Amino acid sequence: MRLRQAPPLIAWAMRLCGFYGWASFWRIIYVLPGHEHNERLLRHERCHLEQIEREGRLVFSIKYLWLLCRYGYYMNPYEVEARKAEKGGL
Repeated sequence: MRLRQAPPLIAWAMRLCGFYGWASFWRIIYVLPGHEHNERLLRHERCHLEQIEREGRLVFSIKYLWLLCRYGYYMNPYEVEARKAEKGGL
């Protein structure tokens, strides 16, 4: 896992979506400036990396989008799991 400050285009998309961090398929966690030491955010994004590893990139992508449509962002089981991880619950 690598941590990087989000480059301008990724940062723009993250801000548009209201995200402070994003876990990429390439095991890179991108964060907005000022969030590099936000341990809660980093635990959340590390959980997404674990989900990608567990499911595989393609399956994770399809399931994430399907669950997003079915439950919405907040109740998406992947997000529920990541929120639990950010509190140290995994």
